[in-house]
Amino acid sequence: MASQNASARAAARDQLRGQLSRHYRLEQYDLFFAPSLHIARVLLSQLFLRQEQARNQTRYASHYPVSELSILAAVPVMAGNIALVEHIDLFQGRVRALAECQSQGVTDASESFATLLHRRLISEARLFVTRLDRHAALGTDLVLIALRTHDFSTLVRSELRLFEQGLALGDAPEQALAQMAAAQWRPYNIASVDTITLEAPFSLQSLQQPGLSFAVLPIMPGKLPNSPQPDLHQWPERGRVLLRANVRGSANKSQNMTMKLTKRLRELLNSGRNSENAEKSRVGLVSVAKGSKVGH
Repeated sequence: MASQNASARAAARDQLRGQLSRHYRLEQYDLFFAPSLHIARVLLSQLFLRQEQARNQTRYASHYPVSELSILAAVPVMAGNIALVEHIDLFQGRVRALAECQSQGVTDASESFATLLHRRLISEARLFVTRLDRHAALGTDLVLIALRTHDFSTLVRSELRLFEQGLALGDAPEQALAQMAAAQWRPYNIASVDTITLEAPFSLQSLQQPGLSFAVLPIMPGKLPNSPQPDLHQWPERGRVLLRANVRGSANKSQNMTMKLTKRLRELLNSGRNSENAEKSRVGLVSVAKGSKVGH
């Protein structure tokens, strides 16, 4: 029974690899899975550290052909720790050059994979990791590691496959396959947001570069609702917020969401103002009640 379950899990992973390659044009990559970005980073750190150590041992060359000794030299390995460098800097709202990402570590493409930047990513990246929930909408417990095949030796890719087989991914691959088979699923987030400008309830302008799937806005704390919002991320200590847009579609289309996001922003600001007024009224009533008790 255990061997049957293991075979079924392996088959699901392989099927998912094939589906991802087809939907996201990843034929030039070898694909691997991990349950989180943290574990993906640990795997790659250990893999490249071991390969670097092996290359420095003279006996290594006698066991393997020279063609198998090369790894991606641009991946910096410092004491077994590889940095994950975000392809898109969310706080600044800008796209980093992939050459910049790859010179500093491993590209974290969680904000560009399955978006309008996808084609640039897969044409230029040699190695990247990405969450599959952010824009691909394929579940919360699955991270993809993609290595461009001709940039890595067979030895490196085989060892990473062994690492992957030892990971517990649970039902995440099966759930991702089920999601892809659903009639309503579309592979890409095709939202595009230009600069947002508001004059009321106060003047502000978004900071992100146009064409991303979100807006970064300079808004002071207390202007927006305190309750969690699925499309809103706040950095209150730095006076900035990120407002996301998500429109499902195919890779050859885009949909400008600037107006809808502007409307959504106004709704959030009005909601925040109403909450603030309600809180002031509540505090005022409490003060009046306390004053009455003192007078009485």
